[in-house]
Amino acid sequence: MNKAVEKMRKDGYPYKIKGNGGCIAILYDIQPLSCSDYMAIYRYPGGVCCHDLKEIKKCFEILEQ
Repeated sequence: MNKAVEKMRKDGYPYKIKGNGGCIAILYDIQPLSCSDYMAIYRYPGGVCCHDLKEIKKCFEILEQ
């Protein structure tokens, strides 16, 4: 596991989620934003997608924290 993923998990991002039409995604990398903010990049079977922690908690099923 890379350092970016370890940092995101410490910040509360789940390792495995179920979303985007019921597909399972794994925490993959970090997408830097302005002002030291970031979003998580999750790898789905068909590619990658960025998700914010608030979005994940509201709209996705957390399979593994």
